[in-house]
Amino acid sequence: MRDRLAWGALALTALFAIAPGALAAVPVVSAKSAIMIDGVTGQILFAKNIHDRRPQASTTKMMSALVAIERGKLSDTVVASTASSLVNGSSIYLVPGERLTLEQLLYGMMLNSGNDATTAVAEHIAGDLDHFVALMNQKAHELGLQDTHYVNPHGLPVPGHYSSAYDLAAIARYALANPRFAEIAATKTRELPGNQRIKRRLLVNHNKLLRYFPGAWGGKTGYTTVAGKCFVGSARRDGRFVIEALMDDPNCWADAEQLLNYGLDDFQSVPVAQAGATVAQVPVRGGQRPAVGAVLGAPVSLSVPKGGDRPAVKTAFQVTTGLRAPVAAGQVVGHYQVFSGPTLLADMPLVAAEAVPTMGPVWGALSGVLGWFLKGGTLAVALYGLGQWWQARRARGRRRAKKLSGPALRS
Repeated sequence: MRDRLAWGALALTALFAIAPGALAAVPVVSAKSAIMIDGVTGQILFAKNIHDRRPQASTTKMMSALVAIERGKLSDTVVASTASSLVNGSSIYLVPGERLTLEQLLYGMMLNSGNDATTAVAEHIAGDLDHFVALMNQKAHELGLQDTHYVNPHGLPVPGHYSSAYDLAAIARYALANPRFAEIAATKTRELPGNQRIKRRLLVNHNKLLRYFPGAWGGKTGYTTVAGKCFVGSARRDGRFVIEALMDDPNCWADAEQLLNYGLDDFQSVPVAQAGATVAQVPVRGGQRPAVGAVLGAPVSLSVPKGGDRPAVKTAFQVTTGLRAPVAAGQVVGHYQVFSGPTLLADMPLVAAEAVPTMGPVWGALSGVLGWFLKGGTLAVALYGLGQWWQARRARGRRRAKKLSGPALRS
């Protein structure tokens, strides 16, 4: 269940307004759907039918790999089942009973787009494909994706299996922030042990840009006759980082290069806030400290066309309500957002500045007593003590009066 978020105050900041005359020529692409975003903030730099739901082919494997990395152990040994060895389409030629590590199979998924490797990973992580697909859809929900639904882990055509250019870019942005995912997705080649079906198993990344495009980074290709050519790519160059997603694009590689160059060369990054800046204090229940600082884990900047003027933008933050200990340092505890009018330009996570351990049972009990005192217990005890003192005083007075009024002493 996603934590609830509470809005913080808006702050007005003068930044860049885009002057129409200063804009570079916007690319024309043949993709049915396409998007280019700033890889750090998520700001949209190019859009074409970005929320259209379409079959996404093997770009599906980004989510499969992400779920496996977050839930599995890369050193785990995975035993290939007969079912995994018989899956149609792209393959790394598994044989039943073959043993590879989870990490090796992830390379087989992301570089060679092996459907057999993907199936073996899904079975290892969740026991069967249905449960693994449920985990994929759960992760899509956690990421707030509105146009994505999975039916299988590899992307072979089936009704009800779809995504959008917007969601694919959002998945890539999240996944590439994971160092293990990024390392695998950006690897050009990897050799795995052979078997009786294939003596030398050399994996070559289907992402051609890695071999010739300056700054090309991790991504994922996909193709079926139903989905057409699909591609999610990214590049880092001269301090810029951009992510693209193309769906059903007959001119995929040329369009991919054109969009990446557009995002890298025709925009500049303008700072908004520095990494480490404390934005808010978030209350923590059951912790050894009552609150934790919510800070920016990375600098926030806007992508602005080169030569543009400065507009006014607004910044806002949301923090998690009902946050409970333990809280790990770096744990996401909110969001920092930048708006131009109603348009969301940037959405960055706020993270915990430090760890907040859970309060132990003794400290918890003392905390409860202390809280009771602070909330009125002190006054209650004081009133009770005053009442007891008054009753004792009256009792002493009655005893003294009775003694004085007793029978007269005889001589």
